Amino acid sequence: MLSLIEILDVKYLNNIVEQSHRWVKQKTRQALGWKSLEGAKASLHGKELWTMLKRDQIEIEGETAFERFYALAE
Repeated sequence: MLSLIEILDVKYLNNIVEQSHRWVKQKTRQALGWKSLEGAKASLHGKELWTMLKRDQIEIEGETAFERFYALAE
């Protein structure tokens, strides 16, 4: 059973993960001041969407990230 597990040794993997989720920590700190859970969810979903568009994880050709974001918001 143990031979099926592959152990990876990536020196800076944790740093990469931390950098990728840095904005979550920033928004989570702000979330403590929100009055409702719905407001916090909407803000975090919007930030996640913007990050995905900026990194071209959602493909809509011929438009900038800004145009794609507002096209989805309409």
